[in-house]
Amino acid sequence: MSDSTWLTSEIHNPLAVGQYVNNCSNDRAANVCYQEFDVPAVFPVELKQYLPNIAYSYDKQSPLRCVVLVALRDISQGEELFSNYYTIVS
Repeated sequence: MSDSTWLTSEIHNPLAVGQYVNNCSNDRAANVCYQEFDVPAVFPVELKQYLPNIAYSYDKQSPLRCVVLVALRDISQGEELFSNYYTIVS
């Protein structure tokens, strides 16, 4: 049985769009790619709650690296997202 509790119209985490990305194929080219990203020290504190696997402490700053999705071209509203699951651009 699959967990489908995240499939709601209500946005729980505006930074988590990865679950909506499918793998590209010969018939469907990638329109997004994965990019390693160093979260800057000035990243808004109110958004840190949405970063996965982060233990935030106001008295200790530690660097955080994550993977983000980058659009390879303009993407229309409602268009399906495709990426290459095996490629991370660094």
